[in-house]
Amino acid sequence: MFRKVKRAEKELSQEKTLAILSSEEHGVLSTIGEDGYPYGIPLNYIFHGGKIIFHCATKGHKLENIAFHKKVSFCVVKQADLVPEKFSTRFQSVIAFGNARILEGDEKKEGLRAIVQRLSPDHIPAGETYIKNAWEKTTVVAVDVEHMTGKAAPAPNHA
Repeated sequence: MFRKVKRAEKELSQEKTLAILSSEEHGVLSTIGEDGYPYGIPLNYIFHGGKIIFHCATKGHKLENIAFHKKVSFCVVKQADLVPEKFSTRFQSVIAFGNARILEGDEKKEGLRAIVQRLSPDHIPAGETYIKNAWEKTTVVAVDVEHMTGKAAPAPNHA
């Protein structure tokens, strides 16, 4: 169902792939809409409990698309350094595929707390207040990952 990485020598181990996904905080969520167009949106996220989790407003393009079709992809780029003299790029990236779903109740609260702990660890008490005050204005989405691959290309040889 999922394609193999074309350049197998660039494929990262599952351990390194998970390390990138766990260590980064920005990615691009891609959805498909009722109009047939893909939609990619950069956002902050965390990887928690084997899921990609992010929060957003209660309405918007990405939520409309998720309601239409729950299958999404998510891309994280850890490194992308041009090597102009070799017409190449040094990079590390992850692409994940899965199903997006809206979290409710205790799952929503756990997701928001995990976001605060990961992205604002020095502001936990203020984060708890923020969660309480923004509860009705916030949607939390989890992507249950079905498949992911990581790739990397080191600096090309200068031969």
